[in-house]
Amino acid sequence: MNESYFNKNSCAIIAGSGIAILLSQDPGAAFYIGAAGALLLVFMALKSPWHGLLALFPLAFAMRPAPASLGLQELSFAALLGSIFVISLIKLLRTYKIKDALKVFAPPLLVGFIILGINLSIAIFNHVPLSDWLRGVIPFLFIYALIPVCILVGTNENRIRWVGASVATLIFLTAGYIVFYYFYQGIWRPYWIDPTDAQAIKLTKEAALLNANAVGPMRDRITMVLAQATDSLLPVGMAAGFVTCILSRCKRITAIGALMSLLCMSAVLITFTRSMLLSALLVIMLFSAFIFVFHTKLRKKLSVSAIALGLCGLLFIFSTGMQQIWLGRMSLLIESGIEAVVNWKPSEETKSAVGDGMLQPIVPTKENADFNVSSRVVEYGIAWDMFKSHPVLGNGLGVKHEMRWETSNGESFTQWVAYIHNWPLYILMVGGLLGIITYALILLGPILFRVTSVRVESTHWTILRSVVMTMAIYGLFFAVFRLITFNLLLATAWGIILTQALSRAPKIQNNDRKRADVGAPSVSQASPMQNTADHNHTELQA
Repeated sequence: MNESYFNKNSCAIIAGSGIAILLSQDPGAAFYIGAAGALLLVFMALKSPWHGLLALFPLAFAMRPAPASLGLQELSFAALLGSIFVISLIKLLRTYKIKDALKVFAPPLLVGFIILGINLSIAIFNHVPLSDWLRGVIPFLFIYALIPVCILVGTNENRIRWVGASVATLIFLTAGYIVFYYFYQGIWRPYWIDPTDAQAIKLTKEAALLNANAVGPMRDRITMVLAQATDSLLPVGMAAGFVTCILSRCKRITAIGALMSLLCMSAVLITFTRSMLLSALLVIMLFSAFIFVFHTKLRKKLSVSAIALGLCGLLFIFSTGMQQIWLGRMSLLIESGIEAVVNWKPSEETKSAVGDGMLQPIVPTKENADFNVSSRVVEYGIAWDMFKSHPVLGNGLGVKHEMRWETSNGESFTQWVAYIHNWPLYILMVGGLLGIITYALILLGPILFRVTSVRVESTHWTILRSVVMTMAIYGLFFAVFRLITFNLLLATAWGIILTQALSRAPKIQNNDRKRADVGAPSVSQASPMQNTADHNHTELQA
């Protein structure tokens, strides 16, 4: 029975992964096979929503980050999630009384829809187009995936582990694809360019030695090629894999956690994204301090794992020749950060910023400004000014502001954008004080939930806490909180938390169904003839 359960769950995750890979291809035979497979997943979810949920997370790999329009990938994911949602609600109403179910799910539903209704009114008042408002609100609606997660997982810790395995599969797919693409496309190779050449053809090292005007070495950033390279799944996988590696007592799970942490660290390093690396390292350091204080038996395992992770990271950096990039970017971050904070003066007229260039020199000169830091400071000022104009309810989701981006080769362009690379300032801008209070409770709630019992809690609670903490820190520097994967992880965390409340609600199942659920034989009501026979048999025995 256990082997069959394991095989079915594994097949669901593998099916979701394979179909996601097929849907990620260009339109062709493989793509349409993946579309047919997605339809089969929907039918599977109608029969078994639990297996549909396990396939849902890997299928998210196929979705494009912030697509301009809905494609077959997004429609397939929405259809699968919708079928899981509907069947889960039917199961809920068959298992619990409506009154008891509403006690658990009515508060988040009512609070969410009331705040969204207020925000829509504010957006209309501020002349925000409805299409922009919908585009801004849709990613946050995926937080309501907590409802099927809560219903299907229940208090079964084994199912919590299987959901974790499904999420880990999504992380492996994302990180593995980014690392593979980076090396397969040769992005890791440095190159030189001739500024006098209008076509800016990339030169090899040998060709650059023959060209006196060649400038370099330079490297392309994979974040400019793959939008998935900025996903919060990468730092989450790095931190959560490390935590799993330390806390797990199963050697196989320990090895998988270590592998996930190493793979995600490699993906983070090739993006040259400082905030991504620092957010994961900060959570790992906090977790290490927690282990050293409260779990002395794990100190040796923690020390060995941390040293191994650090050595592997250094080996990867020096073997790919990216050490000067990281040293340059870190030193530039410190210098530009201090300078930007000291010299920044908020101004109503300031509505422009400079942005990251496509080409990153290995050794940046001191005269070059850190465009990333300066653009963040300027957009933070814009968000703060917009918050001060509407402090209570904000300006509405989808509100846009003008930014001027400038690349390292001197080209600049203006663009109207609807995001800020900082979740507190973004929520203040679009939702005001009401929005920031609500969203802070949603995002920080899983971190603070049962924080007093953190010393004796189960492993999955510690992993869940580290995941959300990494997301919250990384969201201070990137607009990843507007991505569907970010809100799916948040929904999973809240779904597992709400299982505690749902478990206290009385069930309306009879004894027959309870026994059937646990695999025990059902005892049907005996007929009068059976009672007489049993009575005679008892007398005979006497």
